[in-house]
Amino acid sequence: MLVKNVDQIREAIAVNATSQFETYQPYIAAVERQIIMPVLGVALFNVLDALTDLTATAKQKELLTLVRYAQINLAMWKGFDMLNVTFDDSGFQRNSEKKAIYRSQEEALRNGFKNEGYNGIDAFIEYLQANIADFEAFKTSTFYIDAKGRFFPTTSVFNEIYNIGNSALVFVQISRFFNQVIDFQIKPLLGEILYDKVIAEMKKETAQDADLMALVPYIRKPLAFLSVGIGIDELGMQMTERGMFWETQFPTMQSHIQTALLSVDQTKMLHDKAMMNGNRYKEVLLDYLKTNAAKYPDFTQTELTSTNIYRRDNTGKRTFFA
Repeated sequence: MLVKNVDQIREAIAVNATSQFETYQPYIAAVERQIIMPVLGVALFNVLDALTDLTATAKQKELLTLVRYAQINLAMWKGFDMLNVTFDDSGFQRNSEKKAIYRSQEEALRNGFKNEGYNGIDAFIEYLQANIADFEAFKTSTFYIDAKGRFFPTTSVFNEIYNIGNSALVFVQISRFFNQVIDFQIKPLLGEILYDKVIAEMKKETAQDADLMALVPYIRKPLAFLSVGIGIDELGMQMTERGMFWETQFPTMQSHIQTALLSVDQTKMLHDKAMMNGNRYKEVLLDYLKTNAAKYPDFTQTELTSTNIYRRDNTGKRTFFA
């Protein structure tokens, strides 16, 4: 495991001096297996796992610090409930030798571990990307290969266009709508051939075509705003085996934080603004393509409305799209 003792845990979280590594080990191992290893890839994970203080380079030590920080925070989040109870022959009992914290404080602590953990993953991914020459093994990771073909490989790239507080969790929620916008808006505008060429160019390690890569910033802006627009009324919604529900918070006697869902009018206002900006940026993308048509012979669109799959000439026809 990348986290091998309680001293390394204390570098990320100030756990009690009497804490034993075995208490946290199951959750650290679960996070490593389910989250950390798939991101790093087996090759890079094995390299890091074999390092010692004597053999690790300065950059490897920096990467390990970042990875451990994310892993430990996620382990605290994943094991939060079990770490607060004891289990013996009589069943589960809450640890209560000292005065327990309020429920609202528990939730804040649990969410804090989760946010720090996922933001920590973004941090070590960005470190790896910035120092890829020192971590060639990362290039074999499925995550790295997939990210090369994404318009938003990290949270920070998205955050530069639409401010989400650089939250990895918010980014994950919004990213669910990327494919919908790409399928219905971006790909019909570019045309399938040009779209596929842009994706293939982003995946290249070297010698990328400058003209094709110049389209990426123009694509990112409508993709970001339109994804927020179409997804804004579904953020916070969760599906379970018992149906759909919304996750929110309500004020309590023990908490000064009051969080509630936006009203219908507020949601509509933000939706309309995001869609308006997204469509404007889509027009900017179209104008750029038309102005530089000589550089993009695969681009065949001439009207912005032609990118709407539900638009067609209904003259003399009896059918229509509602």
